[in-house]
Amino acid sequence: MKAAIYQEMGRVTIEEIDKPVCGPDDVIVKTIRTGICGSDVNGYFKGSMFSGTFKGDQFGHETAGYITEIGENTSGFKIGMRVWIQPITSTKPGQSNNLGGFSEYVRVPNAKLNVNLYALPDQVSYDEAALIEPFAVGTHGKNVPGAKPGDHVIIYGAGTIGISCLSGICAQGIVPIVIVRNNHKRALIEKIGGIVCNINEVDLVDFVKEKFGVTKHRIGYPAVDVDIVIDCAGASNIVEDFMKFLKPKSKLSIVGVTTEPIPVPMGRLMSSEVIIQGSCGYDHEDIVEVIDNLASKRTYMSEIITHHYPLTAINEAIQMANRRDQAIKVVIDMAEA
Repeated sequence: MKAAIYQEMGRVTIEEIDKPVCGPDDVIVKTIRTGICGSDVNGYFKGSMFSGTFKGDQFGHETAGYITEIGENTSGFKIGMRVWIQPITSTKPGQSNNLGGFSEYVRVPNAKLNVNLYALPDQVSYDEAALIEPFAVGTHGKNVPGAKPGDHVIIYGAGTIGISCLSGICAQGIVPIVIVRNNHKRALIEKIGGIVCNINEVDLVDFVKEKFGVTKHRIGYPAVDVDIVIDCAGASNIVEDFMKFLKPKSKLSIVGVTTEPIPVPMGRLMSSEVIIQGSCGYDHEDIVEVIDNLASKRTYMSEIITHHYPLTAINEAIQMANRRDQAIKVVIDMAEA
């Protein structure tokens, strides 16, 4: 089979390797669509330590296809079943980036339905299925702090994860503010249902006060009426911004990660009883919610796919995925859908 093999920073090759063998507890999936993740881009431009993908590795983990072989000990599967592969539960700990979605076939060991393989409803296209993984990350980011209808929510960032989070939020009937630094994705954000706040054009606190209003701090002075802030950007200013709102019991959900140390004003945190919490990956419930949202057409998620490339052009595709002013989600067409 053909497979993309990571060689070194800035170089991926397409090679002929052995097709995986199906064991008695395994399932073999023919890949149809695989999305390029930010971790794939980081590995390509910054090196292996930023992706966990090393010389000689197969990689790619945002993938969907159909089953071609079934192990005798598995149950609930059939040949031709359309599936999404859960990369975290299909690989060894810390190896999910190296699932092998940029290979023509993937072996899923110890295959179990709704654990490492999820059946795709007929209403979910392969393009949409390639978005399940980032959509689940964004959905987990809003589920961790418990976003619910009526909440005032702010999302930082309009990359793939930010748009994924926005889509999940809007599917609940919530109208969030999306913080950006340019207007490249304004039309898409507004189409999905968000309110754009370009902080290079307006004052953040004044804008949010106008849209969400003012409430009281625990001590009695005014606080901005923000219930949840979701960091999908990993920018160093977000904690400081969150501490300007200070609604009692409000929450900051950290999805994006910055490598910079961030000071936290502990007095403000204590006096307002705000909560800062992490959001890592996704759970089964997030995946089920995402697939249901895609099947029910509650979102415009498929519109974030800006580019398709064949496997033979994967170097060019990864380079395009790094151009944030031109691309949102780049997908490799592994085979005809």
